Amino acid sequence: MSRLRLALLWLSLLLAAPTQAAEEFLLPAASPMQQQLVIYSATDYRYLQPLLQYFQQQHPQLGIRFVDLNSQELYERFLQESPHSPADLLLSSAMDLQLKLVNDGHARPYRSARTLSLPSQVHWRHELFAFTFEPILTVFNRELLGAHPLPHSRQQLLALLREDPDRFANRIITYDLAASGVGYLLASQDSQQGLMYGRLLEAFGGLRVQLDDSSNDMLERLANGEAAIGYNLLGSYVASALPRYPQLVAMAPNDYTLMLMRLALLPKTAPHPTLAGEFIDLMLSAQGQALLEQSGLHPLLEPDSGQLRLAIQAQGPITLIPLTPALLPPLDPLVKQHFIDAWSGSITTAPPKSQP
Repeated sequence: MSRLRLALLWLSLLLAAPTQAAEEFLLPAASPMQQQLVIYSATDYRYLQPLLQYFQQQHPQLGIRFVDLNSQELYERFLQESPHSPADLLLSSAMDLQLKLVNDGHARPYRSARTLSLPSQVHWRHELFAFTFEPILTVFNRELLGAHPLPHSRQQLLALLREDPDRFANRIITYDLAASGVGYLLASQDSQQGLMYGRLLEAFGGLRVQLDDSSNDMLERLANGEAAIGYNLLGSYVASALPRYPQLVAMAPNDYTLMLMRLALLPKTAPHPTLAGEFIDLMLSAQGQALLEQSGLHPLLEPDSGQLRLAIQAQGPITLIPLTPALLPPLDPLVKQHFIDAWSGSITTAPPKSQP
């Protein structure tokens, strides 16, 4: 990132959030504050900033405290604080963890004209509400692929790694399952699609795959050449990065492309449930969906019809991760530990030999 671009980024953040600290963004009220809405979010602040500012314009005496966490941290922090958590709203793409909070009795039902009009597959018992879609992509640093053509499927990716292992050793990056809730969700979903994921994972391990807990961090590392291949990155962050980094190119695999939903949960202990409900309504309104799209997220609903908007530029079938209780069994502690142990074992296998 150039110095000028970095300076502009900091300036925009300072103008929007004059009291930013660490991973928190405080949006002061325009007039004497009477209430403060607290949002725990695994969606980066910059993608929700326009929506937050629009909501504040409708509530000039409202301050907003936005706490930016990764999906696993969000889940654990809320449970550690419960029942005294200050959070009014939990926003996360870790669909399984959000559903577990509902299943464990931490959510408050919310019904409005807006939520009652939602298709059944994008909410759960009126306690959990999708507000965007998120295609899952593989990203390449084109300059580091050399003369190799761009793979378009997991099979082609595996063939590429076997053909030229020296080129890609230490240059593959993906989510750390132990640190990222959404990373674990995506890996568990991949494992249900067939044997290819296991073979790919072993190839990753043989090439000493790098791990991270943030799509944006992985994109930065891809852009600066620390990595050549990023597997299972969140599509909205990828779409935002591609114009900044022309050396990067994204691939929606033509065997299948996972698609998850970002979900909003109103905690049972929320200090301001009415305001939190109004914010959910805004996110699901035509205005809210347009603001989310303008900031780089993939909207949930068509602007005119209110129907689901699943279309992305995928080269093959889209596998939408369903919002159903089927997400819960992989979160059983024994099942999860076994999966992570097996996954860890796969990525510590011996390096493969080059093809003759």
